[in-house]
Amino acid sequence: MVAGAYEGKPVSNSGRIPFIAIGFAHALNLDPSTVAEIETIDESSEISVASAATRGFIGEMLFGPIGLAAAGTAKRNERYIVGIVFDDGLRSVLDVDGDLFRLIASSCAR
Repeated sequence: MVAGAYEGKPVSNSGRIPFIAIGFAHALNLDPSTVAEIETIDESSEISVASAATRGFIGEMLFGPIGLAAAGTAKRNERYIVGIVFDDGLRSVLDVDGDLFRLIASSCAR
């Protein structure tokens, strides 16, 4: 959590259910029973330069010029800034990766 009601608390998931770890053995599930609204504030997607260079180099060494295409499969670093309004009126801002964002969005869909 970047700001708001649960600032500083970690956001994670237990397989299919995203949650905010509020305290020891206490979690707030992020689902339609607790979340009234979710909004994407900002998103960024950058290709990891190190990953692209490594994949391109190894690909070229193993497969020649065609191996350079491996650089196109470089890892993307997706980050999302998400605003959440909870059913009780509290608000929070999260900074999460792409996988966790998609899980939160699908879990909170009504």
